[in-house]
Amino acid sequence: MYGAIEEESMKQSGKTNVRAWFHGRFHRELLAGTLAILLAGGSACAALDKGMTEHLLDNGLTVIVVEDHWHPLVALEMCYRVGARNDPPGKQGLSHLLEHLTFRGRGSPPAEGADGTERSGRAHATTNHDTTCYSSRIVRGELKATLGIEAERMKKLDASGEDLEHEKTIVARERRQLVEGDTWRNFLEEVDTVAYRLHPYRFPTLGWPETLAQITLDDVRAQFTTYYTPANAVVVVVGDVQRQELVATIQEFFGSVPTRTQPAPPRFVEPAQSGERRLLMAPYAAPRLVAAYHTPPFSNPDRAALEVVTTLLAGSSNARLPALLYAQDLAEEVDVEYDPHVLDPGLLYIKVAMGPRIDFPLTGEAVDDVLWHLREDGLRSGELKEAKKRLLLDFYLERGLSARATRLAQYAMLGALPQAQHYPDDVQKVTAADVQRVITAYCSPENRLVAVTGMAHQEQERKHTGAQP
Repeated sequence: MYGAIEEESMKQSGKTNVRAWFHGRFHRELLAGTLAILLAGGSACAALDKGMTEHLLDNGLTVIVVEDHWHPLVALEMCYRVGARNDPPGKQGLSHLLEHLTFRGRGSPPAEGADGTERSGRAHATTNHDTTCYSSRIVRGELKATLGIEAERMKKLDASGEDLEHEKTIVARERRQLVEGDTWRNFLEEVDTVAYRLHPYRFPTLGWPETLAQITLDDVRAQFTTYYTPANAVVVVVGDVQRQELVATIQEFFGSVPTRTQPAPPRFVEPAQSGERRLLMAPYAAPRLVAAYHTPPFSNPDRAALEVVTTLLAGSSNARLPALLYAQDLAEEVDVEYDPHVLDPGLLYIKVAMGPRIDFPLTGEAVDDVLWHLREDGLRSGELKEAKKRLLLDFYLERGLSARATRLAQYAMLGALPQAQHYPDDVQKVTAADVQRVITAYCSPENRLVAVTGMAHQEQERKHTGAQP
């Protein structure tokens, strides 16, 4: 996850480029008007990645190309089907550690040099539960050299025992900064551990210091040999390229890489949850409440309706949850987190940072009340249309080269590349009945974990006011 620490620190600094803010606002308002016209006409689907082509090399490597000659830039995604789900028991963090070692060993695009401030913006690598991806944003003239780097990364692993120990130190620092130093991430990591009983989604991608200590150089080499192979990879290129020339170049660099025998992909079946689970965390932490609901995998068509639900619940300051919780001083921040791009069943998180009026039971009841009214009473006039407009607005605003390449890689990794073009239509097809149906199916107490932290704050408030528990 090179680049993640730098990016996180920029987000937390709170610095805003005023010119960029006004520029973004202008385009957002312009696009909102355009979307309103499209929605009024009954369709929001435009030509997304027109001219996208898919190629399969003899060794099994999948190549996806989108020509876009608007400017001389290229976004490259090199992804492998390996993530935390593939880590051996007791050695959680192995896939992420391997990512660090391959990134360190092969480097990044040639124009970056050793400047760490550039590195985070131009090239980075990311490991999640299902995949590992190496991302580059480069000018056209750097593409051939960057493809050469990626081919060498796939061919062999250059790592010593000293390299391994150094990267373990780096990962431990990431964990301290990005997980242990972040109230929400630390809390959600504990939520995942309890929400899942069997599935490796319960384990953090970074692992723990104790599991990292168990990983040997032989473990890293075995993981590399097993998963860094052409038939287990996808390369996506979006930008100022000529398709035929590019495919020939990729064939030149990658065509000679042999495909190694792969084991059957690991399959996990999470036991059905039979009743609500509860998690009580550190009493003196910042007061937080999370309700985590089990949701289906990407292959289930309900994902579009669930995305609409997240927007209805917390897509704006006047959405259902903020409107109720803010008005009663029960929350200072409300968010709904849901990622549909998961190979196996995932989670939808309702996250509440408690407000001046710290009352966990009342806040939980308020969340339930919002879900109950959505399920039983349905949607208000215009509410569904507004939620769809917000989703599509965010989608179209994220149409830069890097975002498009990342999205195509996500869908390709899930074996659903054609569906990447149909996202606007999928959103538009969601009905009010679909919203009520998925809330009934997934957002029930029997299907959730409720977690709270910071209960001591509420006890102190009761003592101060003399209120009865």
